[in-house]
Amino acid sequence: MGKALSMIKNPFKNFNLESRAHNIISQSKPVPAPKHKNDQIDLDRLMKAYPEVYKESLKKHEQLDKNLRDVYVTSYDPNVTTKAEQNADRPLPSDKTAVPDYLYGVREPDKIPLGKVTLGTVLEFITRHQSEPLNYNAKKIAMEFSVPENTVQNVLKYFRVFEIYIPQERKTKAKFAGPSIPKVTIIKQLRKELPSGSEGKEKT
Repeated sequence: MGKALSMIKNPFKNFNLESRAHNIISQSKPVPAPKHKNDQIDLDRLMKAYPEVYKESLKKHEQLDKNLRDVYVTSYDPNVTTKAEQNADRPLPSDKTAVPDYLYGVREPDKIPLGKVTLGTVLEFITRHQSEPLNYNAKKIAMEFSVPENTVQNVLKYFRVFEIYIPQERKTKAKFAGPSIPKVTIIKQLRKELPSGSEGKEKT
């Protein structure tokens, strides 16, 4: 029912809509919205107490209108060539290129202090130790890289490099396992039926 009423009302509501809109727009001064009751009471009280001020507020101030017309706002871009003052001891980076992808996810330092090794070096001597455990032991690694032998022993004990073993040929053949055996077995057995209530009463 509501849809039918809206279809009937819409043609009347939109009748001569464009001309009515032009009439409202062409008005010199739009009709103000009605004021709240309390606001209207305050306005009436001010009009009675200060009638001259109210009349003055309704007049158009020519000088203010002229000042507003004479105001021009011009925008300009700041000088982008000027650079902010930088600290000479801590200059900002000038290279803005993208950071490349490193081999191990992090960039290895150029200078390595004594007694320290990089991740790539650790992987190298772990791999070599796994292939030659007797010849390339912890003592030799500690002497080569100037690392404490105890630290090297802990690294070789708790860290390994992944290895892939691919058999050359498959010797075992697949066997058919047969039908699956159910875990729960159902036992069919007749049980004695309990007497009904009437039979039990007769016996008692």
